[in-house]
Amino acid sequence: DNIKLHESNHSVISKHRLESRHDFDWLKPNILHNEKYVRKREIAEMFFIKKFNNLINLQKGTDSLNNIY
Repeated sequence: DNIKLHESNHSVISKHRLESRHDFDWLKPNILHNEKYVRKREIAEMFFIKKFNNLINLQKGTDSLNNIY
């Protein structure tokens, strides 16, 4: 990811790094959940995206997850 590119070519990670002055520790990621089954894994992913209000995730897949979760 080249953060020096014109801003229209930035990935969401580059935009986040520039706007928040926050970088990721790529060598020590946090594993939030492990799930063997695909559908359960997708539901867990939606749950964690909603729970942490992850602003760099632009996918709209969490819209189908009921707010009760």
